[in-house]
Amino acid sequence: MKIWMLIVASVLLGSVGQVILKLGAGRLGSFGLTVHTMPADMVRLAKTPEIWMGLLLFGASFLLWVKVLTRAELSYAYPMAGLGYVNVALLSYFLFGETFTWNKLLGIVIIVLGIIVINK
Repeated sequence: MKIWMLIVASVLLGSVGQVILKLGAGRLGSFGLTVHTMPADMVRLAKTPEIWMGLLLFGASFLLWVKVLTRAELSYAYPMAGLGYVNVALLSYFLFGETFTWNKLLGIVIIVLGIIVINK
């Protein structure tokens, strides 16, 4: 498999994992994570399937990323991680109804252009 495909797969898994964690966080509601609420918060985390799925996707992303780092220069691979911001912005718009402003669009264009310029 070509290295850029591994990078894209890792970034996609990580960004989809982030979106699924957001779904899980929405199910949790309040999450104090203080000394007093920590035990109950940990139990609620453990009982939330979206949290587990998000962590599983992050784990798969991590493993692919380690493989990427064994085969590619970091200065080539790491800027492509910026594609995760693009994925999350788009998924958040479609799945959560988050706003998509001209500033976000401009930021996405700048990120993509930056990745293209760095990797030419």
